[in-house]
Amino acid sequence: MKPSLPLLLLSAFLPGILASSIVLAADTPLQTSAMQEPSPFQKQFRTQSYIAYPPVKSTAAQLKTNSYSQFENPTGIAFAAGETITLDVAPLQGQTLELRITDFSTERMQDSSYPLKSGKNTIVAKNSGHGYISYFSDKYKTARPVTISIAGGTVNGYFDSSRHTNRDWKNLLASATSPILDIRGKYVQLAYPVAALREQCPGDGLGLIGIYDRIISIQQEIMGLDKYKCRPKNHMFGRVIWKGFMHADGYGAAFHNNTMKNLANIAAIKKDPWGIAHEFGHVNQVRPGMKWAGTGETTNNIYSIWTKYLFSPEYINLEHHKKDDTFGNRVEGGRFNAYLNSAVIAGEPWIALKGPDKMKDYERGNGDHFVKLCPLWQLMLYFQVAGKGNPDFLPDIFQKVRQTDESGISHGQLHTNFLKNLCDATRQNLTGFFKASGMLTPIDRNIRDYGDYQLTITQKDCDDVVAYASKYPQPESPVIHYMTSGSVKAYKEKLPVSGQYEQGITAGEGNLNISADAWKNVTVFETYKGDKLERISILYTGSPDKTYTIVPYPEGSTRIEAVSWDGKRTLVYGTRSV
Repeated sequence: MKPSLPLLLLSAFLPGILASSIVLAADTPLQTSAMQEPSPFQKQFRTQSYIAYPPVKSTAAQLKTNSYSQFENPTGIAFAAGETITLDVAPLQGQTLELRITDFSTERMQDSSYPLKSGKNTIVAKNSGHGYISYFSDKYKTARPVTISIAGGTVNGYFDSSRHTNRDWKNLLASATSPILDIRGKYVQLAYPVAALREQCPGDGLGLIGIYDRIISIQQEIMGLDKYKCRPKNHMFGRVIWKGFMHADGYGAAFHNNTMKNLANIAAIKKDPWGIAHEFGHVNQVRPGMKWAGTGETTNNIYSIWTKYLFSPEYINLEHHKKDDTFGNRVEGGRFNAYLNSAVIAGEPWIALKGPDKMKDYERGNGDHFVKLCPLWQLMLYFQVAGKGNPDFLPDIFQKVRQTDESGISHGQLHTNFLKNLCDATRQNLTGFFKASGMLTPIDRNIRDYGDYQLTITQKDCDDVVAYASKYPQPESPVIHYMTSGSVKAYKEKLPVSGQYEQGITAGEGNLNISADAWKNVTVFETYKGDKLERISILYTGSPDKTYTIVPYPEGSTRIEAVSWDGKRTLVYGTRSV
């Protein structure tokens, strides 16, 4: 897989990580032979029992995802290139095991594997790195643990949240002989640099791996793996890299060493888990039913934004980031307003919506990735937060996609199937929302999304979705497409707009500032020129402290309307056409 997101795109959502800070590590192999072994861990890691895991490819096929960890069963022992290693292996009873030696401490990952047999095994390491016992079997449920004693190499140890304490964490960091430490949680496994861990997380290994476990658990809950009892035994895998920025590939999620000031720091993760969730989200994209042309950098962010909301709901990047609204207004909320201006006003198709990260050639490419996330986020807010229907609509869709044979299905059909699945999972007729958001707009374009793909959705296809959804009732709100986290309470409690005509308003240059105290329970403000809708502004546009909303009022504008959760308009300023 190619790097998952252009640097400028991701750095826009991770302001604390700058591309200019990236410095490549020296391409120097792991050195261990001259190090002293940490005696407290000598016996613990030299002889261990290793358990069987489902084959990585089988798990990926079952879940329809990319690969989970290939590095289960860390030995806690680091080896040097050319070193002779002796392994005493208990009877294998027909199982196939290998010693895998992998070095994550260099720019180019070094990797080699060695088949094991029962009894004594003598191996000469082709490369330096940490040892892992590859024990993958289709019979993992009944396969017995295999005890292996290892002579050679240097004990570096690994941290396992199921057996170690924070005291062990401190001892492991203090006595590490390798630049990398293996860390295992309940759902995730990491290979992170010791130097960064010593600096950013010197005392709370349980807290660090615990927050990563929580991020993975959130993703797997959205995927329906808990609800449908198909959470795999396999761990997800994240590692440090020394070139590039962040990406996902066939090994798992990869993060540059210079990002560790954010990714190995518990407080920083709690503040903004977006990058971690984004890259692991790439691995967990269910394909192709939840990853078709134009959604490669969008559906993985379903995980990112939900994680961000659960961790720190007071600042949602998608809604509060200062960005261009496509009309040259760089304001807080600009990205979300770009969605409304492009989809609702301009009527552009969802897959190629114009936005601040795709202002040119968006119609010939695949649009602004984050702008495309907006309607998916609105559905999550409506059903999962406001409680207006099935809160498990996403788990139900993921399960249906996993159970559907999608071979030979076009990208256009994958798109319309997703819309039908949304209606089935929510048991509501969402076609009004689909039309407003551009999701039910015909398109016939070549979409560039890590490859060139044809996306064709005809008017007949759209009509078919409308007919399919007609068996379900309309949602309570006809303006779900106006929903944000700032207006959830109004939708949830069905609160009417309150405010007095031309009160709480101050004039700006080409806009009006509308007080949040004077105007309550507003979803958006609409700016009209006669009967034509010209601009849409979400609540708190341009207001970092959420005390007002900046509403564009360009020359020729005639009025501003406040829209409530049920679609009713209240005149705020100006006059309506007679």
